[in-house]
Amino acid sequence: MLKYRIHTIWKSLTGEKTTLKAFTKLILTAIGCISSVFTFAVLIKDWVGFDKFELLCKKYWLALILIGFVASLIINHEKISCHGSKEDDDLIIDVKINSLFKIAASSYVIPTNTYFRTIMDDEYISPNSVQGAFQTKYYKKSLDELNAKIAQSLADQGIVGVASRDNYGNVKKYPIGTVAKVTRKKKHYYFVAICDVNEFGKPIRQNYGNVTDALNGLIATINRCGHCDDLAIPLIGTGRAAIREATIDKVVQDTIDFFLDSNDKIARKLVICISPKDYCDGKVNIKKIANYLEFKCEFDK
Repeated sequence: MLKYRIHTIWKSLTGEKTTLKAFTKLILTAIGCISSVFTFAVLIKDWVGFDKFELLCKKYWLALILIGFVASLIINHEKISCHGSKEDDDLIIDVKINSLFKIAASSYVIPTNTYFRTIMDDEYISPNSVQGAFQTKYYKKSLDELNAKIAQSLADQGIVGVASRDNYGNVKKYPIGTVAKVTRKKKHYYFVAICDVNEFGKPIRQNYGNVTDALNGLIATINRCGHCDDLAIPLIGTGRAAIREATIDKVVQDTIDFFLDSNDKIARKLVICISPKDYCDGKVNIKKIANYLEFKCEFDK
């Protein structure tokens, strides 16, 4: 949502300025910026006799101070992304605080339920979930088309579901980690079954093994019938799946580990997306994530 994007930018500029050390750094940087501008104005006057710039600085000194503080905030802002690469298999990994579909990629991962239901009535699939956002964006008026693509992908892979039933009728249930690949306008979307749901669509029997099974299933499916390209993935299990043990740090680290430790090259570039809402709510330590990513890429061969 737009409000979280704006809040993310604002927090990245101001969020770390609560300690004396950070505030002192902000002040000193602002003074340095202001001094640099004024010194440049004096040099222009001394070198070529042009004094209008210096006079402007003196006349609008309050504006100069404001510009200096804004420049200091930008210079000292908190990074909202980190980058790593593994040279021996030419894999790039980025971790970004951004909405999944704001990322420029060739393929995307969509967590879903083991029924592969797409119904949005009564928030069976919430519009605030990754799957809900995808369906609203691309298949709002054509869910039957999406259902047909999912069913065809599962059939093409020879995956047979078990007959089941919920409040919307008969349905097939598939194992956690099952993946259906949907292609739309030359982009690929991997629907990954992450949780069982009851007859109302509420997740049940959640445990962290679901995340492991989902990542294993995703990697196996991409390796078998997917594409080695730029892949954007949300934090599986941290959202509507409501897996208690699936903390942001743990899921980020495990996602990095699964792709770096794979014996096969699954993607050219992996972009791990962290929800702006989680960042705004203070649940994300991007420095800690950056340190882990750097360590894994540099030392864990």
